[in-house]
Amino acid sequence: MAEALLRAAFEKVNSLLQSEFSTISGIKSKAKNLSTSLNHIEAVLVDAEKRQVKDSYIKVWLQQLKDAVYVLDDILDECSIESARLGGSFSFNPKNIVFRRQIGNRLKEITRRLDDIADIKNKFLLRDGTVYVRESSDEVDEWRQINSIIAKPEVFGRKDDKEKIFEFLLTHARDSDFLSVYPIVGLGGIGKTTLVQLVYNDVRVRDYFDIRSWVCVSETFSVKRILCSIIEYITGEICDALDSDVIQRKVQELLQGRIYLLILDDVWNQNEQLESGLTQDRWNRLKSVLSCGSKGSSILVSTRDKVVATIMGTCQAHSLSGLSDSECWLLFKEYALGHYREERAELVAIGKEIVKKCNGLPLAAKALGGLMSSRNGEKEWLDIKDTELWALPEENYILRSLRLSYFYLTPTLKQCFSFCAIFPKDREILKEELIQLWMANGLISSWGNTEVEDVGIMVWDELYQKSFFQDKKMDEFSGNISFKMHDLVHDLAKSVMGQECIYLENANMTSLSKSTHHISFNSDNLLSFDEGAFRKVESLRTWFEFSTFPKEEQDYFPTDPSLRVLCTTFIRGPLLGSLIHLRYLELLYLDIQELPDSIYNLQKLETLKIKHCGELICLPKRLAFLQNLRHIVIEYCISLSRMFPNIGKLTSLKTLSVYIVSLEKGNSLSELRDLNLGGKLRIEGLKDFGSLSQAQAADLMGKKDLHELCLSWESNYGFTNPPTISAQQVLEVLQPHSNLKCLKINYYDGLSLPSWIIILSNLVSLELGNCKKVVRLQLIGKLPSLKKLELSDMDNLKYLDDDESQDGVEVRVFPSLEELHLLCLPNIEGLLKVERGEMFPCLSELRITACPKLGVPCLPSLKSLYVLGCNNELLRSISTFRGLTELSLDYGRGITSFPEGMFKNLTSLQSLVVNDFPTLKELQNEPFNQALTHLRISDCNEQNWEGTMQRGNRGGLGQDSSYSKNTVGVGDNESLVGVSRIAILTIGAWVGALCPLASLIIKNKDHAKDAITLLGRLGWKKAHVFGHSTGSMIAAMVPDRIQRFQCFSKESRSKGIVFVFLLLAGQIGHCEYTCHCTTCLDFKLWLNWFEPISKNEHWSTRKIFIGHPSGKYTINCAEDPDIHYKYIGETSKTG
Repeated sequence: MAEALLRAAFEKVNSLLQSEFSTISGIKSKAKNLSTSLNHIEAVLVDAEKRQVKDSYIKVWLQQLKDAVYVLDDILDECSIESARLGGSFSFNPKNIVFRRQIGNRLKEITRRLDDIADIKNKFLLRDGTVYVRESSDEVDEWRQINSIIAKPEVFGRKDDKEKIFEFLLTHARDSDFLSVYPIVGLGGIGKTTLVQLVYNDVRVRDYFDIRSWVCVSETFSVKRILCSIIEYITGEICDALDSDVIQRKVQELLQGRIYLLILDDVWNQNEQLESGLTQDRWNRLKSVLSCGSKGSSILVSTRDKVVATIMGTCQAHSLSGLSDSECWLLFKEYALGHYREERAELVAIGKEIVKKCNGLPLAAKALGGLMSSRNGEKEWLDIKDTELWALPEENYILRSLRLSYFYLTPTLKQCFSFCAIFPKDREILKEELIQLWMANGLISSWGNTEVEDVGIMVWDELYQKSFFQDKKMDEFSGNISFKMHDLVHDLAKSVMGQECIYLENANMTSLSKSTHHISFNSDNLLSFDEGAFRKVESLRTWFEFSTFPKEEQDYFPTDPSLRVLCTTFIRGPLLGSLIHLRYLELLYLDIQELPDSIYNLQKLETLKIKHCGELICLPKRLAFLQNLRHIVIEYCISLSRMFPNIGKLTSLKTLSVYIVSLEKGNSLSELRDLNLGGKLRIEGLKDFGSLSQAQAADLMGKKDLHELCLSWESNYGFTNPPTISAQQVLEVLQPHSNLKCLKINYYDGLSLPSWIIILSNLVSLELGNCKKVVRLQLIGKLPSLKKLELSDMDNLKYLDDDESQDGVEVRVFPSLEELHLLCLPNIEGLLKVERGEMFPCLSELRITACPKLGVPCLPSLKSLYVLGCNNELLRSISTFRGLTELSLDYGRGITSFPEGMFKNLTSLQSLVVNDFPTLKELQNEPFNQALTHLRISDCNEQNWEGTMQRGNRGGLGQDSSYSKNTVGVGDNESLVGVSRIAILTIGAWVGALCPLASLIIKNKDHAKDAITLLGRLGWKKAHVFGHSTGSMIAAMVPDRIQRFQCFSKESRSKGIVFVFLLLAGQIGHCEYTCHCTTCLDFKLWLNWFEPISKNEHWSTRKIFIGHPSGKYTINCAEDPDIHYKYIGETSKTG
């Protein structure tokens, strides 16, 4: 890594020598001496880098060299800043004279320091080698070609392991009455995560489990973080800011009554070096929350530590062994040779010898295969096979393999990879953000005509191809790419960086070494910063704050003027201007209305990001003077109403996420003319438009790198003059390039879409909002790539496509559309005016909100349908969707019944939600299909209950239900206080045809009467009600399939009221009881009541005590189905 740093410094020194500034400032001679010192050191760097892994003294020497070069780079950067300020002339201004003297002294001092370092090198007998030169054009060509390498090679040698896990999940765990935890134990890099991914994504697992969730735990076993991750994975909601109790209840609501599969990947045990790892107490707390799923729910745990398996496992751990040499060779070959490269016999023989050194570890085989992919000669392969790096002491096989792959990277790749140690383990990293951080730290630069961002893309692609990066994901609509690093690869990056890069987690910072140059931390954790800790630091380059939501206000602002990267949730305006070297500035969650004027001092700034600053009104007026700006990203700044003028002067600008048009000078659309923008662009304020020539001058068609474009006529600030040019004329000339992926149009008041819409052959997503006057959407049904269409608040629209042509030619309408969202379209009558050809062949998701006149055609591919605001015509259409698996019907005012046979016809339906049908009188007396797994009916006045019938025995209630895991519950809503027994009596006889039930959740106020009625409807043979003189009672259920009982009573506490009573008859291994009523929560005895039966002991030997304000109930559960009970307490009455 020192090679790349030194080379960059050497180039800057030479550039300084060639500039007029070195002459007029009187530092040319000092710069020459400096160049000579760097030359002497650079000659031995190749040998030093190779020997440092075995010689700690050389490693220390290299670190001293890097520290000195960081300081030198700061000095040279200041020279560059001063040169730009002076503009090639040097006046005898006192400030200039002072700077000349100071910079001269600093150059003299750093030259002396480097000379001392050069002298020390002679003690190590380092060999002069070929000085590393700039990456050649051949290597650049190689980087451009790597996209042809397969991204996901086949998984080898894991078929038996996979089947063994399937056997556990689908057989052993299926029959277990307890939450099943199956640990998978193996060395790092042996493929545990890959194996679990294979299982997780297998169709058998997807079909069997109702819910699947994946949490990467890593070194910090935080119960709250794991639960938050589960919620986010299932619902997409971020819940870090919620209280722990709220989070726990939310998780239980999601998992309750469902068969779920949870993956806890990469769990670490607590030890002396890792205080935040797994402990028995932490696991017990997590398990108590997760023990709420139905029978068959399972957790797969991957770990390197057998202690973790002992703590968490409910069965013997599955030990994952290494691949055989032959399997390892197949994996190595996939990366090294691919499908199209010739298998030369001599390379195959050498490759099989290299594979033996992998010791069966897939990660090692992938890393080495990636290394060999760019080597064609026999000698190159022999060099890798025979390198002495295989004999590194105190390193395991995998780290040796990874270090070997790292050693053969180019200097640029080395420093770009090792910088990634700044990210926490298992973090999803954004590719674009990482490249901008590389740029800011000077790790990459432009090559000839190749822009620096494109160089960054090539560097990233090569590191990905060589398996230093993995788990690549690309958002289909935005094109954003994220990825991860394997934790062992992350360990390698940390090992290379040492104290240079520190990620702080759950720790307070008190001291730093001179070699610390990059600091990152999670602001969600409480950290304190002692200013004295920075006393030794010479050149702090990066201060990066990871924040999802700031819980504690950070009051520390770094003042090291050497900073290149600053990402912060706290700012001190006057101090910001002192950070003159800053290239990357990201401001988060600030309560400010404007940025401080001191930002004008940041002449080197390349990337400016402002996010979640809701009070921000405007940007600094002279921001266009920051000529090096390349990326301006503004997100979630809802009050922003004014940009800065003359943005067109920022000729290097590549990203501009928001541009607000105004009539003020320098704020017209023509400012965008010469900007080669890419990524996302949102243009606001189009009502304040000058002339059509300005729109044409914006040249959106010439911006071929734009992926997402939003055009908005909404005004963010006060009064605007009446437009002199119609919106339709403006939109017609704002034609984008055909490469565009996403288009959004808001508050447009034209009558139709522009003619150019049909040329957008690559358009994937189209959103139209508040386009009140649009009456037709001509031709959008012919867009070949359109996958998502969202229309909202369009008062005059009647059809998505009103083409009435009948030319006899078979056509496909909306041929690729998968998601369709229709919101608040009061006059829409149908999707197509004339049904023709193959309509919506790929449509899988349809959401309809407040479209009272809409009827829909037959949509055979539709899987998920949500309707808010139902009408009879729409319901009749729905009854024909036989492929539907999820149906949610909301707000059915005036609907008294569903069309006959509606639910019976939906033969694939798995989930049904019916909500807020106040006039619904009955559900037809007909059976549901046997695929139904989730049912919820609420706020229907006369139908108020919910349930989950999970996969298991599909027979009727009279059949054996030992494998059933099904739940039905009675709903509770604040508006239903007066629910009477008629609420349950009107449920049709079809209830008895539902899947076998194993759980009852009662939520109604009048527990006893409704429960007894429902039990009778379900055909259960025994049902008991216990009364008391002071209140209403609870039902007891006795069928042997009951597994779980919940009470959600909201009755007020009163003496002698018993809210819960659960009785089981016959053979049963385990029962869980959860109560949320006032009395039970107060007493919290239920955790102990059922603990004795957690070991599969028979109930006939147990007495269960149920908490009561005035005493206890004692229940004896015997083999006899008759139930014996007695009441012990102050009052005398019993049920």
